[in-house]
Amino acid sequence: MAYWNDFLLGFFWSIVLLVLILQFAYRPLHARIDCKLVEKFNGSFEENQIDAQRLLFYLIFLLAVAVRIWDFGAIPAGFNQDGAMAAVDAKALADYGTDRFGMKLPAHFTAWGYGQMSVLLSYLMVPFIKIFGLSIISARIPVLILSLCGMLAAYGFVKNGFGRTTALIAFFLLAINPWHIMQSRWALDCNIFPHFFIIGCYFLTLLHVKRYFLYLSMLSFALCMYSYGIAFLTVPIFLLGIAIYMSLKKIVSVKEMLLSVLTYTLVALPVFLVMIINFLKFPTINTPFFTIPFFPDSVRSAEILFFSPQFATQLSTNFNALLNTTLLQRPDLPWNAIDNFATLYLFSMPLVALGVISVLVGQCTIKDEVIVDAPAIRFARFILLMGGFIALWAGLVVGSVNVNRINIAYYFLIIFSGIGLAQVYKCFKPAFVVTSLIYCVSFILFCSQYFGLWSRDISVYFFDGMGKALQQAAKIDTPKYYITINSQFEGAKATSEILTMFHHQIDAKYFQGDALHSPSAATVSANKYQKSYAERYVYIDPKQVTINPQEAAVYIVAESELKYFDPQFFNITPYQGFSLVVQKSLN
Repeated sequence: MAYWNDFLLGFFWSIVLLVLILQFAYRPLHARIDCKLVEKFNGSFEENQIDAQRLLFYLIFLLAVAVRIWDFGAIPAGFNQDGAMAAVDAKALADYGTDRFGMKLPAHFTAWGYGQMSVLLSYLMVPFIKIFGLSIISARIPVLILSLCGMLAAYGFVKNGFGRTTALIAFFLLAINPWHIMQSRWALDCNIFPHFFIIGCYFLTLLHVKRYFLYLSMLSFALCMYSYGIAFLTVPIFLLGIAIYMSLKKIVSVKEMLLSVLTYTLVALPVFLVMIINFLKFPTINTPFFTIPFFPDSVRSAEILFFSPQFATQLSTNFNALLNTTLLQRPDLPWNAIDNFATLYLFSMPLVALGVISVLVGQCTIKDEVIVDAPAIRFARFILLMGGFIALWAGLVVGSVNVNRINIAYYFLIIFSGIGLAQVYKCFKPAFVVTSLIYCVSFILFCSQYFGLWSRDISVYFFDGMGKALQQAAKIDTPKYYITINSQFEGAKATSEILTMFHHQIDAKYFQGDALHSPSAATVSANKYQKSYAERYVYIDPKQVTINPQEAAVYIVAESELKYFDPQFFNITPYQGFSLVVQKSLN
C-alpha cells in the first residue's frame, strides 16, 4: 500500500505541474472565452448537459447515502464514551428537560466535570430518542443526517461560486472521502461543527438570490458555537473577515449588517455567557428558559496557545501537529482515519495545492460554464479562502490538533481538491479520466478495509466487549452491580459509569438518587430490590477490594482482572477484553 501511495503522489504532482503550465500558458484565452460566455449565455447551459449533470448528481448522492448507511449502527461496533455521554444527557433532556445531573436546559454540559462538552448534538438527539428510545442507532442518526446536509451544502456552495461541473467533481470527492464517511457513522459532538459551518457558508453565497439567507447563515454560524469549543476561536474571526469584505464591497446595507450581528448574538449569547462566567469565575446563572453553568474544575483553557506558559514552544508543537494531521496526513487516532487512506486519500494534496493556486489567480471555472453574477463569484472565492485561513488558524492556536480538533479544515480541503481536479478536467481530460479511476479504485479499497478488517479491529476502541457484557448483565435479577473502573485506562470511573448508564438506560432521576425511577433495562429487579442507583451500581478496582464469593452480585470486569474471581463460585462469560462474572446463586 505504501508503494501505491508513493506512485500516486508522484503521478499527481506531475499532473499539477502540467496543468499549471497549461493554465498560465492559455490564461488570456480562457479569460476571453469566459467573458464572451457571460455575455452570450448569461450563465446558462445546454438543456441536455443540465439533465446529464442532474442525473450524475443523484447517482453520486445515492452512492454517498449507501456507503454511510450500510450496516449503520453495527459499524463501528460498540459505542464511544463521548457518544454515550451525549446520548445519556439527551435521554435526560427528552425525559425531564434537564441533563443527567438535573440541570435545566444547560447551555453547556457538565459532562466529564473537568472537561465539559458541547450541547448541540444531545439536543438534536432528543426527538429521535423520544420517538425510538435510547439506542446506538437513535444516538447516531443526527450526525448522519447532518453529514448528508453538509455534503449538499458544500455542493451548493461550490456550484454558486465555481459552476456545476466543478461542484459535481467536488461532490463526488466528498461522497467517497474517508474522513466524511467515517465521521458520519458514529456520534461525536465535535463532528457536527464542520457541517453547520459549511451550511452557513452556503447560505452566504445565496445572498444575491434572497436577502433572508444572510440571517439563516448567521443562525447556522451561531449554532456552531454549541457544537464545539474551537468555534469560539474560529467563527467570530471568520465572520469578522466576512463582515469587512461585505462592507468594502457594499454587498449588504448597514441595516442588514446590524440585523445579522443581532441574529448571531441572540442565538449564541447563552453559550458566550458560559465562557464569560467561567473566565471571570462567576456563579451559575439560572433562568426560566436555560441554565448558564459555572464549572469550577475546568482545565480546557490550558489547551489554547494564548494561555500556554511557553508560547513559542507550544506554537512550534501546534504547527507540526497541523502539518502532520492535514497536509502530510500522518497516522491519526484509529477511529478518525485508516492509515493507508488517511483523511483525503494520501495522494490528494497536489490537487489541493492546484485548487488553492487556481482560486488565488482567479482561474477556477470550467470554460463552458460561467455563473452570472461576477461579484457573487468573487464573494464565494473569498469565503473559501477565508475558510481555509481560519482552519489554519485553528490548527495553530489549539494544542496538538488531531483530526477531530481540526475538522473545520476538511470541507475546505476537499473543495480545493475538487477545484484542482476540475482544472485537470479543463486542461487535460485524459489525466482527469485516469485520476478519477484512481479515486474510484482507492474508494473501493477503502470500503473493503473499513467494512472488513477495520470494523473488526475498531470495536475494541468503542468498548464493544464491555457494552455486550453490560447488556447481558442488565437481564440478570441482582441487587448489586460491581463494575470495573479500569475500562478506558486505569482509574477511568467516568468512562465506566457513562457506558453503564447508556447500556442500562439509567433514568436521570434514578441516577440522582430517586429509587422509584428504575432503569428501563432492568425494571423488574430495580423495583424488587428498591435500591438507589448509588447502592446498586458500585464502581470498583478489583485489586483494591475483597471479592465476597457469597454475595449475590454481578461483576463486569476487564479480562486482566479475572484472576480475582474463583471459578468455583462464579460463572464467567468473556466479551472481547471484558467479562461478565456472575455469582453462581444468581443463575
